[in-house]
Amino acid sequence: MKQNFAVLILFILTMLVPAAAAAQDGALVKLKSEVLKEVDIVDETGATVVRLVPATNAMPGELLTFTVSYTNEGDEEATDIVLTNPVPEHMVYEAQSAQGEGSRISYSVDGGSTYGPPDSLSVTGDDGNERQAVPSDYTYIRWQLDDPVAPGGNGTVSFKASVK
Repeated sequence: MKQNFAVLILFILTMLVPAAAAAQDGALVKLKSEVLKEVDIVDETGATVVRLVPATNAMPGELLTFTVSYTNEGDEEATDIVLTNPVPEHMVYEAQSAQGEGSRISYSVDGGSTYGPPDSLSVTGDDGNERQAVPSDYTYIRWQLDDPVAPGGNGTVSFKASVK
């Protein structure tokens, strides 16, 4: 029997906890969340290379990568998986940075009540008039996986945001 999943993932820089989405009849999707930042490292040849490392702290203006890895650890196909992420408070979503192979990505500007593609989103500006939403208005990001995840199957979704 196929199972339907709706998974809400909350990223908190100071407390990242592995999560799991469980369902009846043996389906289990395990999630792992990470917050990473780019750092320059000098390798053994003396060349400077950029590496992603866990973000234990962040300064204003730094760009962080928020990643969720998912694995179906159950013995049945997991269907209708939806991953939803808030853009953390005090952070600004980086335009066009959301990624997730085999998923439809949508955004919210109203705290996760409604979602849509960027060109369909609007907000009320400081002048009281409605305007097209821009990436800094995004409050949540949602990935809807197009295909079921087979037992043992896995994938990753991510986005970037900078510290205000």
